[in-house]
Amino acid sequence: MVVAHAGLAGALAGTAALHVGWAEQVDAVRNVFSDYALSDGAYGIFAGTVACLSVGSTALVAGLVRSGLPVGAPAIALLSAWCGGLALAVVFQTDPPGDPSLGGLVHRYAAGGAVAALPAAVLLMARRLGRRPGWETTARSLRRISWASVAGCFAFMCAHLCVTTSAPNPLAQRIGGLLGLAERVTLALEVSLLFMLAGVVAASRERG
Repeated sequence: MVVAHAGLAGALAGTAALHVGWAEQVDAVRNVFSDYALSDGAYGIFAGTVACLSVGSTALVAGLVRSGLPVGAPAIALLSAWCGGLALAVVFQTDPPGDPSLGGLVHRYAAGGAVAALPAAVLLMARRLGRRPGWETTARSLRRISWASVAGCFAFMCAHLCVTTSAPNPLAQRIGGLLGLAERVTLALEVSLLFMLAGVVAASRERG
């Protein structure tokens, strides 16, 4: 789990560096996280941040498989989709506004699929984990954060639709102006889920 914790910590450090160093170029409330990749001098840090998250998540999935916990194949498949989606988001860069490309579409859908896959995976895992004596409280906590993340995903999707609508109205513009905030809240919840899963793996080792 050393690699998992190191990857997650690296992702947090990179995120902080981007928010502080490029605060004048990227509005954290309005702009999505991928927009840092389009800012001068920020692409390397952005790619490193997402790569750290992908590597840390992959190590975490490996730890879950070895733990012997009742994770289940569907949850592992969804967790793998999360890791793969992050990797694709590094390889394929996002597009500047109004300049769509195939690579940009791959980035967008890979990132969106990853964000949707993680809470779904944890919900499946929590249902199985909650049936094991002694893990009920942990399973409830995982479910609560997962459902909050699902709500965040829907809020982000709603804001994204408001941004891309062909006939925006004042309400849609206000909601669309919160696109970056909705995404960051969702991502914060999902990173919290990853740290919680790391704690689950550590606890499983202590319990033998």
